[in-house]
Amino acid sequence: MLYRAFQLVKIPQKDSLSLSYLNDISYHSYITQDSVLFFKSSGKAMTLAKNLGDIQKQADIHWNYGAYYLTDNNLDSSYYHYQKAKQLFERAGNHFFAARMRYNMAYILGRLRDYTGAEVFLFQAIETLEPMEKHKQLYQCYNLLGVVYEELEEYQKSINYHKEALKHLKHLDFKFPFLQDSYNNIGLIYQKQGNHQTAISYFNKALDTKDLKKNDLFLYARLLDNRAFSKLKNNETTNLPQEFMEALHIRDSMGTIPGVIMSRFHLSEFYAKANDTARAFYQARTSYQLAHNIQNNRDILLALELLARLDPKNKDQYLQNYIALNKRVALKERKTRNKFTRIQYETDRYIERNEQLSSEMNWIVAGGMVSVLLVILLFGIHRQNSRNKLLKLEYEQQQANEKIYRLTLQEQEKLQQGRNQERIRISEDLHDSILSDLFALRMGWAYLDLYGQTKELQKHRSNLQELQQIEKKIRELSHDLKNKMIEYPMDFIFIVEGLLQKRSKLGKFNYTFVHDGNIPWEQIDNLIKVHLYHIIEEGLQNCIKHAQASNFSLKFIWHEEQLILKMADDGIGLKTKRPAGIGLKNIKSRVKKMNGTFELESRHGQGTKITISIPLIINRP
Repeated sequence: MLYRAFQLVKIPQKDSLSLSYLNDISYHSYITQDSVLFFKSSGKAMTLAKNLGDIQKQADIHWNYGAYYLTDNNLDSSYYHYQKAKQLFERAGNHFFAARMRYNMAYILGRLRDYTGAEVFLFQAIETLEPMEKHKQLYQCYNLLGVVYEELEEYQKSINYHKEALKHLKHLDFKFPFLQDSYNNIGLIYQKQGNHQTAISYFNKALDTKDLKKNDLFLYARLLDNRAFSKLKNNETTNLPQEFMEALHIRDSMGTIPGVIMSRFHLSEFYAKANDTARAFYQARTSYQLAHNIQNNRDILLALELLARLDPKNKDQYLQNYIALNKRVALKERKTRNKFTRIQYETDRYIERNEQLSSEMNWIVAGGMVSVLLVILLFGIHRQNSRNKLLKLEYEQQQANEKIYRLTLQEQEKLQQGRNQERIRISEDLHDSILSDLFALRMGWAYLDLYGQTKELQKHRSNLQELQQIEKKIRELSHDLKNKMIEYPMDFIFIVEGLLQKRSKLGKFNYTFVHDGNIPWEQIDNLIKVHLYHIIEEGLQNCIKHAQASNFSLKFIWHEEQLILKMADDGIGLKTKRPAGIGLKNIKSRVKKMNGTFELESRHGQGTKITISIPLIINRP
């Protein structure tokens, strides 16, 4: 039927109705997994959407592509199309759908273990969705944040975000199966912490759902298996191994191989605890073979670790295979993350270039209009020629000042970007190389059959524990290097600090710099900052050339919507009866442009104090 609809759609150059039909066919062919029809309809829909200039429809089509490639596990192509959809939705003013694309991009980054990138997109999405009260999407974002922090082993944060997700779930009429999924996620966190009694209580909450087995057999099997494993770890043998067997039978009948692998892992643990080594080894070996068949590296690693415990004779071979695969996985993940970074970088450069071209065009148009206006004024009002020149010079000076300020910020931003990139590189080297090698060394050491006196064996175990603590410290250091980076672009205070350092060295005087942390610099206009910068320059220039000062102090104070600047030196002072020099005139001129007040205190031999107050109206969030 979809093919027939596709054949019937006529595609003139500009026809919004045909575009809607094609977009619907594209979406439904994705749902029915008809790849041939999907690509045909999506390609024609995109061509027509571009001809019509329909940004919203272009974004929808990229969304379809992203979903299709995600289903096909082609993560880089999926990420690319979700990113394109996000940009187009933002251009179309559809911030809700743009936030949903951020969630999709975060999900993919989480799959690739780029948890920092996933966090950024999720918090951006939440910031958009909260005022809209989109509770379903907020539930999804907080739930994924819980999963991210679980992978980072920050379990309390993970639980907090899962509970935040449950708060938004209360606003939805249909909570199934989201509620049960959340209970399962929270139960797994407590399971990882070894708090199996609490884990069992959450699994029971989900399993107590009416008609759960009838409505979602897959979820029922997962919950049953997870609860049985916590019961095993909690030394509760009621209905074991029957619950493991039931979950395995359901998963096997549904053909969910990853679920079958996990069930067999848990059965292996059960038989190992019951000292039935043969059955435990059989289940572990079967899990390994299944994981190998579907190329599930995570489960292959788990199986190799389990086999090393159950088969001491061949443990060296298992551990060698574990180390080799773990390194390959880490290298592959790093290459994939680098690929995603390039996608983001190239997209940002494309956007920056477009903005630059647009800005240049605006300047060309503005320049043309100004030129025409100047010609008219020159012909019409010859007497005001000098005044016009002065206005033009002031305008150009203002633009130059702002440009210098922006260039200074950009220079500091590039320096900090370089530092941050180096921190990320060191973090990844620590995590992916050194930490993996330490872990492999500890695993190999742990399974050595050592004999000796009790004291030596205790020392052996103590060394293993110390090695594990070293691993933990390296992991924390790796996370800190990546997460606790200095943000950029750098602020006004940083620029002023640099100016003080340079001029104090030139003038060979000491300086103190105090600034109120409550000053909202990011909301203060750049032109104000330029004026302040040049006022401080004039003060420092006076200190170097005339004051013969040994000490210079600078303060920024925020008081009752007033920004107060205080400068003082301990130099020879000014003769206040003499006419003001060009430096003071420049300062007064800049203060006047900011609608501020200027106060000067100076006595010969007792230094100079300048106080400037500037009224500012700041719209607090």
